[in-house]
Amino acid sequence: MSLPPEAAGSGLRHYALVEAARQILVVDDDSAIREAISEVLQEDGYSVVTAANGQEAMAQLSAARDQPPGLILLDLMMPVMDGWQFLDRYAEDDTLPPVPIIVISANLAASGGIHRRDVLLYLKKPLDIDRLLETVHTWCD
Repeated sequence: MSLPPEAAGSGLRHYALVEAARQILVVDDDSAIREAISEVLQEDGYSVVTAANGQEAMAQLSAARDQPPGLILLDLMMPVMDGWQFLDRYAEDDTLPPVPIIVISANLAASGGIHRRDVLLYLKKPLDIDRLLETVHTWCD
């Protein structure tokens, strides 16, 4: 992340934290959904990083330990490592910083009605864009 000149001095750490909070990791195996969500969030001023499955998301979080995203939008049904497996691995890895997680899924019934304490909210696909942005604003601004 490059910092503007006005970020020098005591505000540097605050600036870095604000920038991190405005970065969102979108994890979904459907490239069209990843791209659509990314576009909407970028148009609203957010920086977006994407992953096609939980394994890719874990790798990205591991690589960005010092500057984690401010929020994770996580699909549940994915190949390689699904959303539930990601949540389990993420919870077990105490080297990763805590990041709020919002589950986005077409099949919320797959959760069996079990709400995990590491998930802030469950949003049903197809996503209501206004609700998505309102939720992101709540947790990232």
